[in-house]
Amino acid sequence: MSNKHQPPKRNSAEGKSLEKIVHKTPFLKKMRAQSHGEKYNEIVSADNSQQYKDNYDKIQWNKDKTEKPKFRVRVNGKYTDEE
Repeated sequence: MSNKHQPPKRNSAEGKSLEKIVHKTPFLKKMRAQSHGEKYNEIVSADNSQQYKDNYDKIQWNKDKTEKPKFRVRVNGKYTDEE
């Protein structure tokens, strides 16, 4: 008898639950990538160029900064913006 622990198969219920845990934890993702001989990268996109990584923080994600329309509200027959 050997005392070595065999990892669960990937398609088993235990294997799927462990994959979910690894997927949620960046440290475990990094360790898995290193064990497979891959380089772990936190930014996941179609463009992994160095220029994209350097300028990632400069991206303006909101398309427009227009002011939302203001609606008039009536309370007891009078508008709240009138005195």
